[in-house]
Amino acid sequence: MTPLDRLVLAIKRRETPAAAFAHDAYRKLAAFEIPDHRITKLLFGSLHRAHESLDEGRSWAESTLFYAPILRTRCASSGVELSVYTAPYVRGHAKIHIGDRCTFESFNVATGKFVDTPELTIGSDCIVRSKVQFTVNKRVSIGNGVFIDTRASIQDSDGHPTSLERRLRNELLDEDDVAPVTIEDRAFIGCGAHILKGVTIGRGAYVAAGSVVVSDVPDGAMVAGVPSRPIRV
Repeated sequence: MTPLDRLVLAIKRRETPAAAFAHDAYRKLAAFEIPDHRITKLLFGSLHRAHESLDEGRSWAESTLFYAPILRTRCASSGVELSVYTAPYVRGHAKIHIGDRCTFESFNVATGKFVDTPELTIGSDCIVRSKVQFTVNKRVSIGNGVFIDTRASIQDSDGHPTSLERRLRNELLDEDDVAPVTIEDRAFIGCGAHILKGVTIGRGAYVAAGSVVVSDVPDGAMVAGVPSRPIRV
């Protein structure tokens, strides 16, 4: 036991008058709170608003002067008012198209080697929250006004052959292992949802949080579960 450990233990046990005094002083300090009245509310409310303004200003500057220009360099085309709030991560050679007024809390794209020109197309007025993963081997198409919540995953392949024999032979993907994904206008993809290969999410459809979508979702439908099933059509 170090001298500091012995001192702390002595204070906790209040072994001497000095230790008891230190213990009581610590307890009073730990219980201290700034009084809650009109003047303190005015002061700390102002500090809170100032902090929010500084934080929003920092985010705007990082997006406008750094992150958005970086993402534009990786896009075949990008629209106006692009907002990106963390450094974009694009691995591979996907051809990326982004419409107008899109906001990305993060932008993560991984491209496979199956075709020479895989494409990720995102329409206008889309919002993509943090830690969303796009895996593009052939084509992923996102419509206008789509909302994709945190930690969702959208992929047009399984990433490897489904056959055990082919995996043991270290074979690459073939045509049957890749199928384009389409998410149509105004769809909502919930937190942690997984959209798998070959799926079309219809216009205005709602995919509940944590769902695994393995088949098409009709326009305006709500699906949930693993695998997802309609709960409203």
